[in-house]
Amino acid sequence: MSAFLSRSEYLNGLLEDHRSRKTVFETNKLEFKGMDGYDVYNICNEFPFGGKAYIAGRVEKRDTEISEAVVFEKIADGVYAPTSTRLDMMQDPCQTVIDGELVIGGTKIYANADGRIDNWNTVFYKGKTLDGLKRFADAPFKMKDVRLLQTGGAIHVFTRPQGGAAKAGRIGYVSVDSSALLTTATMESAKLLEGQFDEYTWGGVNQAFALKNGKIGLLGHIAVMSEGDVRHYYGMTFCFDPETKECGKVGIICERSDFAEGAYKRKDLIDVVFVGGLVRLGDGTAELYVGLSDAEAHRAVIKDPFTEYEKA
Repeated sequence: MSAFLSRSEYLNGLLEDHRSRKTVFETNKLEFKGMDGYDVYNICNEFPFGGKAYIAGRVEKRDTEISEAVVFEKIADGVYAPTSTRLDMMQDPCQTVIDGELVIGGTKIYANADGRIDNWNTVFYKGKTLDGLKRFADAPFKMKDVRLLQTGGAIHVFTRPQGGAAKAGRIGYVSVDSSALLTTATMESAKLLEGQFDEYTWGGVNQAFALKNGKIGLLGHIAVMSEGDVRHYYGMTFCFDPETKECGKVGIICERSDFAEGAYKRKDLIDVVFVGGLVRLGDGTAELYVGLSDAEAHRAVIKDPFTEYEKA
């Protein structure tokens, strides 16, 4: 992608640091069978369940943002087939495990009588089977990108409010000791973290990881708008200490130009990488799953960004 001038010296510094290091080793586009006429993008990480491997993705036609989240079964390396598990009117799915049950979340969208999206919020479904997923938690309206992680007796909740002190989008944190306490009010009460964004940038968490030292590794996105309302999204990580509430330095782990050129939904979305999830491979590398330009799903082998956080 062509370079652009951003007023954010902070973001430019993060990009310069990323470009000075070789951390993306190889990439490939993922294939989804039975989806002719539809785009599959903004996927979560590949995850094991019931002895098989699955992935969830946002599915929609190129000329609309009315979508559903579909769970796909892995049938070959990088190739997936749809299951019957489909969550209507949902974007950007995520996956985790709470109380031993599978949890699928995402952005629930609501359309008016004209078919235009006029509201949204993050919702979560959980169950012991794909067919048994039941809605159990809702974020406040207008809040995307809420993510959950359970460690021991705590459920860590990372939110993404907008407006007021949160400006265009900041990360909040709150923890509870029971899934019964994952209420809308609890998510609303999350306190904002500091140090991830400046006045020109925004972003959120896309996945959380329990690290060996008790800290939490956070995979997310940082974004900025350039002239003409053109969006630029990058994958980023940072470390969070749930005891002290201290955050480590943000590092960019990927940008659109790290991947092959491909389709895009609109020209203002060409320079968008939406990181959906990551699988640590245990050998110093990780598989990163991303949506590109609101049109395609790709996977990359990258340097494991969380290894350095576990050394601290």
